[in-house]
Amino acid sequence: MSLDQLWYSLDEAADRYGVTRRAVERWARDGHIVITTLAGTTRRISAASLLAFEQANRAVTLPPALTPDDADPSGNTGGDTKGKPVRPSTKPRRPR
Repeated sequence: MSLDQLWYSLDEAADRYGVTRRAVERWARDGHIVITTLAGTTRRISAASLLAFEQANRAVTLPPALTPDDADPSGNTGGDTKGKPVRPSTKPRRPR
């Protein structure tokens, strides 16, 4: 069976990508995928359209994040964390 003969419902496409049906409809409205009306109000997305969408939206693989040990080969992390993970702060903390 060729890709032109395989069809997905909007709900099946949404499940495939872990999004809502509305997101799939938005992708179609924005021109990223093609929704075809078959009989009456039955709407489907061809497997070929989904494949093209996947190829156009492949995620970029980033290198692993640096750890403090990578930044300083001596293992000095710049402070005593007492075994607790260090979280970067995005905003200053209020004094207690």
